[in-house]
Amino acid sequence: MNNRIVFTSLCLLLFFAASISLVYIKSGSTVKQAMSTLVPFSDPVIIAHRGASARTPEHTLPAFRKAIEQQADFVEFDLQMTKDGELVAVHDSTLERTTNVKELYPDRSPWAVKNFTLEEIKKLDAGTWFNAAYPPLADPEYQGLQIPTLQEILNLIKEYPSTHIGIYIETKGLGMEEQLAGILQRNHVFEKRQVVLESFIPESLKKLKGIVPEEVVFIQLVDSAPAGEAELNQQMEEIGTYADGVGPSQELISKKYVQAAHRHHLLVHPYNVQNESFIQQAISLGVDGLFTDDPSHLYQLIKPGAEHGISPLPLIR
Repeated sequence: MNNRIVFTSLCLLLFFAASISLVYIKSGSTVKQAMSTLVPFSDPVIIAHRGASARTPEHTLPAFRKAIEQQADFVEFDLQMTKDGELVAVHDSTLERTTNVKELYPDRSPWAVKNFTLEEIKKLDAGTWFNAAYPPLADPEYQGLQIPTLQEILNLIKEYPSTHIGIYIETKGLGMEEQLAGILQRNHVFEKRQVVLESFIPESLKKLKGIVPEEVVFIQLVDSAPAGEAELNQQMEEIGTYADGVGPSQELISKKYVQAAHRHHLLVHPYNVQNESFIQQAISLGVDGLFTDDPSHLYQLIKPGAEHGISPLPLIR
């Protein structure tokens, strides 16, 4: 009788171990562990889109500082490469919308980031435009703000060693991957912070995947999706060969879309959400993270009255 009990116990133990291993294995490869628990988090992570850009000039140090203070889970920013090979945080391919480049360099239209050196870019005012566009939020301290380099953003984040704020970076073009990985490595970011790398460019993510630690999470940004279920599944299957999730525009979010992504073990991080009804709908559909310009507002919507602790990014593999 005792032998039978022992045998049964061993079988149950082996079955449990095999079940757990399936959570971590896909297509014969061990899945990286970027979370502390196997149970998915009940709340989506809050991704501060270009910093707290609803209340401060986007892609400036004050925007990133406010995002941290507003208890975002991740600060998100876009990287462009300057003419002399420096990485700076700018969304648009040109400098016209968020700086005074037209006044300072009137003869250099279309004012592409790649055509300016870092020294030239540092002469631009990246904050006054915000005061003019949003008078109720205007602040004299925003006048004369500079476009920050990647290193300057990392230096700011180092000022908050007690928080677990994650870093969420979009590559806006090919050719910066090795430099990006090198700067993050030299600053020990991979050891101290959760890093998410995103792009609309699959080749950029594939290149980064080969030169950064296994714990880094990759998000394929998408602005369109096939209408047919078979084609949608095919798209998700392809993305799953090199990425851990999708970042769709909010217009793409539906029950069918989220289910297809999760069926292929992909996270879903829609951008850029502000409407409360959409936020509630997205949460009910089971999205894993939300891009927002206003982290404090989103935090109050999804975690009302909660004592906020920064959660590691859940992987559903």
